[in-house]
Amino acid sequence: MPEYVPLKGYEQLMAALKVHEQKNCLIYMYFFGEKDSKGQSWCPDCVAVEQTVDTAFRENAHSDSLIYTVDVGNRDAWKDMTNNKFRQDPFKLTQIPSLLRWNGSERLEGDQLLKPSLLELFFTEAKLQSSIDTTVPCK
Repeated sequence: MPEYVPLKGYEQLMAALKVHEQKNCLIYMYFFGEKDSKGQSWCPDCVAVEQTVDTAFRENAHSDSLIYTVDVGNRDAWKDMTNNKFRQDPFKLTQIPSLLRWNGSERLEGDQLLKPSLLELFFTEAKLQSSIDTTVPCK
């Protein structure tokens, strides 16, 4: 079963990547808007895809992978086009929710995450690429 790693903000994400970059393991990153005390995100698109994405992780993610669930912050922080580091290299996020494979080309954004067939294809491609390149299991 994949290991979930909840992260809050850019600095936590970069610290986690630094820990695992030496291992060159398969890392999926799911970016979403901050949740309130009731577990509800301010981002309506994030709320809409949450169940579909959770199901896709359970059914399709590589069993030896890491899943970084990354809280990008509140609405004001996300909308800050100048200072939001998630919008810059290496992530270049243009919208949330977003799902990508670290060091890979696989990426799904927004309403693409509502489509189980696209999610299945995303994970199939990520597994295929990780078997071709030098990516190794994280555990």
